[in-house]
Amino acid sequence: MTVIALVAVVLLILTILLVQLFDRFYYEQQYNQLTALTTKIATIFQTYEDTHLALHTAKELIEVSKSGLTIVGPRSTDLFVSKVENVPELNAELLITHPEIQQVFRGLKIANRGHFSFVSEQGTIEIDMIIVGVPLIIESQQSGAVFLYQTLDDINSTINEAKRIILFSASIGIALTTVFAFFLSTRITLPLRQMKVAADNMSKGDFHTRVSIRTSDEIGNLALTFNHMAEQLNDSIHALSHEKEQLSNILRSMVDGVITLDVQGKVILINPPAENMLTTWKYEENLFDSDAVPRLLLNIFQRVVETEKEYTTTVSAQGRFWTIAMAPLYRQNIIRGTVAVIRDMTEEKRLDKLRKDFVANVSHELRTPLSMMQGYSEALVDDIVDHAEDRKEIAQIIHDESLRMGRLVNELLDLARMEAGHIELHMEDVDLCSVVHKATRKFAALAKEQKIKLVENFDPLEQEYSIDPDRMEQVLTNLIDNAIRHTPEEGKVTIGLREERDTLFLSVEDTGSGIPEDDLPFVFERFYKADKARTRGRAGTGIGLSIVKHLVEAHEGHIQVHSKLGEGTSFTIQLPRKKEQV
Repeated sequence: MTVIALVAVVLLILTILLVQLFDRFYYEQQYNQLTALTTKIATIFQTYEDTHLALHTAKELIEVSKSGLTIVGPRSTDLFVSKVENVPELNAELLITHPEIQQVFRGLKIANRGHFSFVSEQGTIEIDMIIVGVPLIIESQQSGAVFLYQTLDDINSTINEAKRIILFSASIGIALTTVFAFFLSTRITLPLRQMKVAADNMSKGDFHTRVSIRTSDEIGNLALTFNHMAEQLNDSIHALSHEKEQLSNILRSMVDGVITLDVQGKVILINPPAENMLTTWKYEENLFDSDAVPRLLLNIFQRVVETEKEYTTTVSAQGRFWTIAMAPLYRQNIIRGTVAVIRDMTEEKRLDKLRKDFVANVSHELRTPLSMMQGYSEALVDDIVDHAEDRKEIAQIIHDESLRMGRLVNELLDLARMEAGHIELHMEDVDLCSVVHKATRKFAALAKEQKIKLVENFDPLEQEYSIDPDRMEQVLTNLIDNAIRHTPEEGKVTIGLREERDTLFLSVEDTGSGIPEDDLPFVFERFYKADKARTRGRAGTGIGLSIVKHLVEAHEGHIQVHSKLGEGTSFTIQLPRKKEQV
């Protein structure tokens, strides 16, 4: 439409200019011809003495030029008026009264173009004419004027024909321009529209859009470049997505927490471990806004931003410990945020505490029997004891303490092997009731001596269970020994055995002193004792229950403890049934 409108405007202006040019050209031609002819006729009248001969000659001249002739005499009367076909007659009265034509009677040549009114038989008519007037000078005196006039019908018809030709040519030009415009639209604008549609698709994330290449010109090269750009952009987006996915997977799989903060201290990147840590810190600081950043982290962030240096510190909340290492992030030497790596050090703290407790516990457990053995052995060496019975009693104490030390060492070795995963089980299909009865029978004399009732409460078993009888007997031995040692006289220890669906429940219950509620979660830890005073007699080494837990879990079982202070304690072992061989 732009090209068509431009061509139409240009052709319109050209048409107007050509029409004006033709009109001016023909008018000047007619003016020159009429002026020359009028001057010639005036000369004839000036040189011919015979007026009739001059009129005859003038008449012949105007018949050839198809012009009207009016000669006005000295008394403003018509000396001659031509009779030319299709040319009206102009009388002296019309010429004399016209304001512009009157100038010829003042000795000036005039040429006038305009509309003149004539009264005819049909009424008053107006005709577009050109009139040329020349003063008639006879014997150096103005004797009138010679007027030659001609209608502009020929000029108008010629100009109209020129207009028709120009308009016809313009129509052909506009038609050709329209065809050419549609050709340009197909060849140029259509590929550009396709590129626009492709660019819109790319802005929406579709990088597989391609533009068809139809030509080898600049538009074709542009389409080729566009397709190459789309392909490169698609590869870049895929590479970025792949790297982003890899980074996301790495962050999700990391044990350490990673948090990225912008320059305003808002979280822009966080992995799941860090989310859990932030939840704990928000709970500690009573923050309920999901977008809020804990004060603990903001203080470190502000310090890093102010100093522009990496900062490492250790914090604690809700009984857990974390090490935070935060470093600044730069964009063209300007800090754009920080990144923090957070490591949960709770387990390391716990293991360090266990190591220290282990050394302290082993030292304490070994120091007492060693001190007793050293003291009693010195008494024997120095012959302080005179009686044989006293020497025998001292020797018995030394023997018991050495056995106690041996049990402690053996239990430590067994526990170390179990925790290292070197425990070996010899699984057999045995009568579990006989294994439990065998372990119970070993403590029958001890229970009777301490006036404790030892009871077996067995249900008939319908399923087979594969166990290591020696290891299971060791489990029962530890549990029954603990129950008897912490049960007073006239108390009761019950060993239960029952079956529910595919699970076997083995329990050891006593009516002893019980375990404080605060100590229940820790009874299976090494060297943990509810008796903080570590009094000898009822207190064991503190390793037995830890061994029990490892052995039960090696059997793919589970052990639970329930206790009420002053009422008793119950240990329950759950063992799965024997799996069928496939």
